[in-house]
Amino acid sequence: MRLLIVEGNNENTRSQREAYGIMPYHLKFQEMLRGLVPKAQTDFAFPADVAIDLPTTSKLEQYDGVLWTGSSLSVLDNIPDVQRQLNFADDVFKSGIPFYGSCWGMQIATVVAGGKVVRSKNGLEFGVSKPIEVTPLGKISPFLSHRIAPYSALCVHYDEVDEVPHNALVLASNSHSKVQAMTFDFKKGSFFGVQYHPEFNTSEMALIASFLSQKLVGSKVFDSLEDVQEFCLLLREQNGIPFEISDYQLHTQEIMAWLKQLSA
Repeated sequence: MRLLIVEGNNENTRSQREAYGIMPYHLKFQEMLRGLVPKAQTDFAFPADVAIDLPTTSKLEQYDGVLWTGSSLSVLDNIPDVQRQLNFADDVFKSGIPFYGSCWGMQIATVVAGGKVVRSKNGLEFGVSKPIEVTPLGKISPFLSHRIAPYSALCVHYDEVDEVPHNALVLASNSHSKVQAMTFDFKKGSFFGVQYHPEFNTSEMALIASFLSQKLVGSKVFDSLEDVQEFCLLLREQNGIPFEISDYQLHTQEIMAWLKQLSA
């Protein structure tokens, strides 16, 4: 199996976070895939970076699947870092290669396919998600039929899908965002994605929380920096964290289900 991992952050953001100890998202995906499909070959693409050659449509056709990471960007911003990713996502759909996206990856795919992403009226969903319910369509989907609902996942997003693309099937939802998982076809390709981050583990979420601590207090997700650090400690010690999050095999099960469909 040959997989392409698309990094959603630009080089500057990756460098800042890596200096803090946060693994770049493309490397996190690679690490996860080594555990899920050890024999898979993984390559990377960096469409947010300037002057980076990206695989052409014909080269994309050599892959079995494309996985798109999260990002600190907003698809609502009309900037080159975003536009390059939208253009490349369109090429992925043109290639017909199955396409998976976490959070930002789902938002990019949504916009390219004619859907709409907005800033959530509920603000930032961060850390442990509100309980996620599987829809009737999700219960019969190969991607989510294994989920015991309601379930929680690790998450960090301001934006959310407001209008789904034509023929999209919403597979999961919660009180924060009506689209927590969905699938759709566009051009020659098929897409499956989630609004949360199955690829994260609790220690990485703690690092991200610590890195963003000032913003989290400013966004009123936490009342104080001390509250952020207390939450980080709970994550590191997995104290009171739902089992479907602390067990990494359970937390990554949507991605594993998608990978199985590639070889079905």
